[in-house]
Amino acid sequence: MSTATPTWPQSLQGTPAVAVIERAITRRRLSHSLLITGDEYETLVAVSLAIADQLLYPAEAKPVKRFHPDEHPDTFSLRPAGKMRQIKAGKSADDSGTMREFIRKIAVSASIGTHKVGIVHEADRMNTATANIFLKTLEEPPANTTLLVLTTRPY
Repeated sequence: MSTATPTWPQSLQGTPAVAVIERAITRRRLSHSLLITGDEYETLVAVSLAIADQLLYPAEAKPVKRFHPDEHPDTFSLRPAGKMRQIKAGKSADDSGTMREFIRKIAVSASIGTHKVGIVHEADRMNTATANIFLKTLEEPPANTTLLVLTTRPY
């Protein structure tokens, strides 16, 4: 992965939406979860990484070793997998690559800083059981955790 600090996609830099998000982060008023939608999946990922970087490395914090958000120990990602490219619920919290494992990981205290970020890629790939399992965590995430839910199909 890249060691460069993630930035906003060029097409979004300087827009009112970015200004609102940056202001909310600075004031510690960003919602505990965000649904990030758009037509280009790569842009959604870039936006989520820019938000994650700002949450994990607040401007007022002491300088520490910087990790790219994809490699940061306090960033957790869940992506669709398998032949059907679905996000599976999992039978237990130890089932790798499942919603139950993702929820278990974000429930633990932050390793390095004070904040954690959970990124659910292609959220539209959840089946009903997975969505129901995620709902409780989405409504009441662990303390100091922000959930970023990405989809090109918000319906």
